[in-house]
Amino acid sequence: MTRTRGRPRYDQEDAAAAEAFRSIGSKVHLDRDEAAPLWVQLRNQVEEAINTGVLAANSRIPSEQALCDFFGVSRPVVRAAIGSLSSEGRIIKMPRKGMFVAAARDHVDFMTANLGVFDDLTAKGHKVSTRTMEIYRCPPNEKESSVFGIPSSGSVVRISRIYMTDGAPITMTRISLPGHKVPGLEDVLGENQSVFGTIRELFGLTVKRADRWLRAALPTKEEAEQMGVAVNTPLIAIESVAYDAEGAALEYYEAFYNSSVARIHMAVEQPSSTVNGLDRT
Repeated sequence: MTRTRGRPRYDQEDAAAAEAFRSIGSKVHLDRDEAAPLWVQLRNQVEEAINTGVLAANSRIPSEQALCDFFGVSRPVVRAAIGSLSSEGRIIKMPRKGMFVAAARDHVDFMTANLGVFDDLTAKGHKVSTRTMEIYRCPPNEKESSVFGIPSSGSVVRISRIYMTDGAPITMTRISLPGHKVPGLEDVLGENQSVFGTIRELFGLTVKRADRWLRAALPTKEEAEQMGVAVNTPLIAIESVAYDAEGAALEYYEAFYNSSVARIHMAVEQPSSTVNGLDRT
């Protein structure tokens, strides 16, 4: 990129965002006598600018030093304010690219459905694509043998994929399927094809129910790069076992889910039947 002499880098890369921050900086009022720390005051006023559209979605955030200049505060104040907004998914930090205002978050319901990731997101109207990192057949490990009830002499098909919704990585999934139920799958499953849709079409296999467990986790450096997030970004780690109509395990997967791309929606409804002897209708 050719730079104009004396012109800051953030002005060249996103002049509109730089101008927006200059405008905000002239209006921000940070009171050192207030009970709320300076970084909290700054965080709240930047968030208000995002909520009102003054800072547009996907616009670049200037560097920490530039923000210090805009708002007249120290680097620790800026770092704490931006760090808080980043942890809540309002600002996205992309390694080697910079910081950006996050787009408004959608939500997905795939955690409560029996479909696979591809089918769940597609059913909600998202444009889904995949990047398959590995697909191969091999002997099962101890966990796979236990889940599928197959001996060490058997086989599983393993699939490692990044699922993207509307162009943004949303989940990195490592899938295992019992090899004897999906002969030749590793040779026919193509990119941007649903795993469940393919095994349903080729082998008549369908999922009846699934058990899923969630926990917070930090990705490794390699996993963070594949998901397009900073190494210290907390993700949702998911473990899942899906079962067929006969109750046999059909799929086991472990995944990282990025809730800053789309929140997980779960609907909870009180049963209308009698509970603990009380009529709940």
